[in-house]
Amino acid sequence: MVKSVILARERKRRARNRKILFLAIFALLWGVAVYFIFPGYDDAQQPPATEYLETKPSDPSAQQPVTTPSQSVENPATAPAEQPSVPPGTGTETAASSVDKEKPSPEEDPNATSYYDDLDTQDDEVEPGSVEQEQAADGEQDTEFLPEEAQTALDILLDVADQAWRINNQFSETVVAGQQLKDILEQSGLQPAVSVALIQSFPELKTLKAGQQFYWILNKDDQLEYMNWLVSDKEERIYERQADGSYKQQVLKKQSVWKTEVIKGQIQGSFSNSMSRHGLSARQINQLATALQWQVSMNKLRKGDKFAILMQREYLGDKLTGQAKVDAIHILHGGKSYYAIQAANGAYFNVNGETLGRGFARYPLTRQPKISSHFNPARRHPVTGRVSPHKGVDFSLRVGTPIIAPSDGEVVKVAYQANGAGRYIVLKHGRNYKTVYMHLSRALVKPGQQIKRGERIALSGNTGRSTGPHLHYEFHINDRPVNPMTVKLPGNNTGLPAKERKAFLTKSKEVVRKLKL
Repeated sequence: MVKSVILARERKRRARNRKILFLAIFALLWGVAVYFIFPGYDDAQQPPATEYLETKPSDPSAQQPVTTPSQSVENPATAPAEQPSVPPGTGTETAASSVDKEKPSPEEDPNATSYYDDLDTQDDEVEPGSVEQEQAADGEQDTEFLPEEAQTALDILLDVADQAWRINNQFSETVVAGQQLKDILEQSGLQPAVSVALIQSFPELKTLKAGQQFYWILNKDDQLEYMNWLVSDKEERIYERQADGSYKQQVLKKQSVWKTEVIKGQIQGSFSNSMSRHGLSARQINQLATALQWQVSMNKLRKGDKFAILMQREYLGDKLTGQAKVDAIHILHGGKSYYAIQAANGAYFNVNGETLGRGFARYPLTRQPKISSHFNPARRHPVTGRVSPHKGVDFSLRVGTPIIAPSDGEVVKVAYQANGAGRYIVLKHGRNYKTVYMHLSRALVKPGQQIKRGERIALSGNTGRSTGPHLHYEFHINDRPVNPMTVKLPGNNTGLPAKERKAFLTKSKEVVRKLKL
């Protein structure tokens, strides 16, 4: 049975690799054709609007997106189809911006909300330096079947294509002490009802242990299609969705052997491809990148940076099954060492037993605000009756209320949508987390800026299509929105208890010795 599962996984992996390789080669050939056959094509595609970016207005406020009172509507059903903003550089944007800053602060509206908060729509303005599309360095493709020079040439394309597949479909998580199944599945945006239904059918899922691993896949409708639970070294459970929406369980009793190994190497290309060349799977690459996310970004690693990994891998005979546990990693980047070592509770710590995660505040404000509209994936538009998911929480606030960062992070985007989110900001926290702030009156930060927890990032407002002054706040895990008010906030553990810390420090010394570079 175990062999059949392994072979099935291998066939799926090879088929997916072939598809992505074909797309990557096609993209390369098309790029060459455009360059040689259609000279000047790229220049012709450049929009004239980029010209004004090089002529900076003397008034800094001129770079702020424009908002006028007409952009806030009392009834979304009667809102105009388009509300174009004033383009920067016309000489009128400064006056318009001042209206936004100086408009009175009305009383808090207990029903203030919006039905147009989807950031997939077109931005009217984007602050220079904003990241339009994140390219994560945690792809999972095994490209060992390619020649070395082809691997290097295709690294970027493979990462982009694979990231689209992984982010939208596949997830993995190692259980940390205290976590429940709903906390695990919420990483992919699944609602608590999914875990409740699973536990009703399979009560053993109610009690999880630190160090256990989950791997799951969502279908095209964002429903749980497949879940793998690594219960122990000798037991694995698989849950597959049936046509009627129920799940079928398969229990695998293993006759395999686990071996402790140290893997050493250098970064060549991206982090993910460097790992895959040493036999690591998508799950292990994801686990490593997550463990290191608060210390060093995978995108900042450079050719020649060294790494050493301590892990346990499962063998069936002389073949790797794909299952593994990552005990520790050591990265040498820029002459500085970064360690992530797993403790008995499943969490990762540095060599001194100090937590690596950054704590999150529940609210991006200095006080607990009134909620005017709750997180609701099944919310319906009051006029059209259609499902209009509310991917965040709306806080009723006076215009000009300071918004603060709930955790350390980086500003990745500052933009404006006249017919939707208004002025908005996106912050990235570590590798897996993002927060979004919409309908702002003013941004106080710039793209690329590093910010600290508690630092002011914006002033609340009533911009875009909004029924009243409020802040629309979203919390994303793996690029999927979750409920900011109920999600288990990451990184709020302060460290290890005295007894566990002593055992961890003993392990840490041994890890440092084994992973010396």
